[in-house]
Amino acid sequence: MRDNKDNMIELLEASKVDNVFSSLIRLKINVETLNLRFGIDSDDYGRLKRILEFRPYENTGVAQYQYYFSLSYHNDPDNSELAFISVRVEQLKKHKQYEFSLSKKYISNLIWINNLTDKKEVEQLIV
Repeated sequence: MRDNKDNMIELLEASKVDNVFSSLIRLKINVETLNLRFGIDSDDYGRLKRILEFRPYENTGVAQYQYYFSLSYHNDPDNSELAFISVRVEQLKKHKQYEFSLSKKYISNLIWINNLTDKKEVEQLIV
């Protein structure tokens, strides 16, 4: 179980290249920090862009924002394919958790990746 931000999955990027959508994340497996890229659907691309463009603090131009999936989520009562996740948003010493909507498919990928103990299962995703 990942119990602090250093052990949470960091959401780094949502990209679109030649109509192929992907997500880039960072996490630690054992003691090694890995960046993983995997395919996502176009709807999650839009949802991830909203998360990664969210700037709640006043010092927007001063320092980079970081976004961490806290492993907390709950179903969206209005849409059975979506759920609300809790994302820790940080800038400098400020941090707070906010709720965002993502597909259950994307969330299940994050949870599966979070439970890995050996990078061999995701070697093809390492960038």
